[in-house]
Order: sequence, then structure tokens, then C-alpha cells
Amino acid sequence: LYIWLIFNVFLAVLLFFDFVILSRKEKIIEFKQAGLLTIFWKSIAALVGLWIFLYGDTKLGIEYTTAFLSELALSVDNLFVFIIIFNYFSVPDSLKMRALTFGIVGALIARAIFITIGVAVISKFGWVMVILGIFLIFTAYKLAFKKNKDPNPKNNILVKIFSKFMKVSDKYQGYKFFIRSNSKKIIATPFFLTVIVLASTDIVFAVDSIPTVFGITDNAFIIWSSNAMAVLGLRPLFFLIANLVDLFRFLQFGLATILFFIGSKMIFEHLHHGHIVGPQSDVFISMGIIVGVLTTSILASVLFPAGKQNIEKIS
Repeated sequence: LYIWLIFNVFLAVLLFFDFVILSRKEKIIEFKQAGLLTIFWKSIAALVGLWIFLYGDTKLGIEYTTAFLSELALSVDNLFVFIIIFNYFSVPDSLKMRALTFGIVGALIARAIFITIGVAVISKFGWVMVILGIFLIFTAYKLAFKKNKDPNPKNNILVKIFSKFMKVSDKYQGYKFFIRSNSKKIIATPFFLTVIVLASTDIVFAVDSIPTVFGITDNAFIIWSSNAMAVLGLRPLFFLIANLVDLFRFLQFGLATILFFIGSKMIFEHLHHGHIVGPQSDVFISMGIIVGVLTTSILASVLFPAGKQNIEKIS
């Protein structure tokens, strides 16, 4: 219990530092600053991993590292959708940092809920692992071969419902959610719609990512800590990715391969009531495959960059 308490207090301090101190003003994050902040937050995640290595054991440390890398890679893919959302709503650069704040909070809440439900269900119904494995394999197929994904915010069900009940302003008023029109009626701002879409996509992302980490470990603390550290610091990473978007051309194929591997592993382990090689060996095998696939997809993207037309489609 005290391990959970220590980590969550530490997480609360980091969130306060990130959201209150670093985000006191509306500001634009430059590329260099985004790079430095990204290094800072990933260093924090590495320190948490070192803590788990020292006060847990090697197996837990490797599980944390593997889960963290998987969740971080999936988060990078999700950031591409955030880029589309911001472009659609024409969010000013000075407001993107604040909008991402709500996105990060939503991501943490969604993951906490799904992790709690997942641990409770899997502990009582082991066969759920097979369902999750099939879901991951299907997700891998969609990620690799479905080119017609439509993240257009105008098709978001929450936006459609909300627009029927309240008028939406066509202008931003800082990061206000609601303003009064000339007729003194309360109307929503585009910033509020942006936050609604970010929150709903957070739920979708959690549905995709949580089964992945369950395929790596069944330790609730490792699942939560790796997810929290992967999500924390996504804001500066967003601004870094926005400038390097063309370097990740093959990332979706790498992620699809990882999801297919983890899904197959979950099904195999449940049906055969054991590990592929052994408890310790399987952890190292999983990390080796995930690191290898991610490295290969990034190197392939660098060696074979996208053409101008592809880059325009992404951005």
C-alpha cells in the first residue's frame, strides 16, 4: 500500500508542477523547448523505472520498461490525431498547451478506470485474456491496412449531440468554455468543443492501449505506473512530433506488429496455461521484440522519408 501511496503522491506533485507552474500562461512551445521538456519528462520516467528495478526486482523493472515503451509508442500515434483535431478547430498555438492539459487529465482518468475494471475482471474471468488478445489482433489489422480512418471531429458523436442543444461561437475567447452572446445567451466556444473531442478520443485510446499492457504484465502497479509515466509529458512531445511528423511514416506498421505479437502472446499463454519460454525469459523476449520493432520502424522512416504529398495528408 505504501508503494502505491508514494508513487501517487509523486505523480500528484509532477502534475502540479506541469499544469500549474509550467502552464501558468498561454504560450507557444518552440521546438527547442519542446525537445528539452521531452527529455526532462522521459528522464523522470526512467527514474521511476530505476526505482522499480532497485526496490522491486529485475522482472518488474523489465516489465515496467516494456510496458512504458509500448504505451509511449501508442501515445505518439495518438498525437497524430490530436494534430488533426487542432487543425480542424483552428486552435491558436497559444491555446494548444492548455487544451492538451485537459487531454492529459482525461487520459489519466480513462486509464485509471479501465485498469481498475480490467484487473477486477481478469482476476475473476481468465478467459477475458483471449478476448483481449483477439481485440488486439483486430486492432493491429485496422492500424496496418485500414487507410480510410476518419478522425474528422465533425463526425464525433458528442459534438453532434452538443451542437443540437447549444449554439457554438465561431471565435475563441482565450481558454474560456462558455461566453455570453450579444443577446446575453450563454454559448459555447470552439475551445470547449476541442476539449470534448480530446476527452472522447482519450477514451478510445485507453480502450486500445490498456489491453496491450495487460499482455505484458498482470501487475496492477506496473500497469498504472507505466501508463501514467507514458502519458505525463505528452504535451511537449506533441509540439516535438508536430515538427517531425514526416519522420514517423512507418510507425503505424511497427505498432501493428507489436499489437499482433502481444495479442497472439495473450491467447497462447491462456490456452496453454503457461508462458512461451518462462516467466523471466518471456519478459526479456517481449521487450526485445518491442524495442526492435520500434527501432526498425523509425529507422525505415528516416531512410525512406514520406513524399510531400504524404506529409501534407498527415498535417
